[in-house]
Amino acid sequence: MNQVRRNNFIIASIIISVVSIAISLLVNYQIAKEYIRVDRKTQLLFGIKELFQFGYQYYVIFLGIISFTLAMFSIKSPDRKRHLYIAISLSLLAIIIVFARIWRLLV
Repeated sequence: MNQVRRNNFIIASIIISVVSIAISLLVNYQIAKEYIRVDRKTQLLFGIKELFQFGYQYYVIFLGIISFTLAMFSIKSPDRKRHLYIAISLSLLAIIIVFARIWRLLV
């Protein structure tokens, strides 16, 4: 692959990672709003409600995996190593943030 294509992979990886993180944060914000809205009895069983009502949040992991794959395609690029490290870090963060329950920090 040529250099320009590898640089495009890095840029695409960073953009996809940022979009994935933004979607995950938005879903976690919606979950926090729903948790505050429900009564105490429902809050005790909120894990089940979260899984059924917001189960689609786990599909966002595919964006993180795509982002990580694009970053790995450009790993042999001798220049832009700093951008590559940023792309890999953001893609791993995008994968991890899907399973982290950030909404608990918002309550």
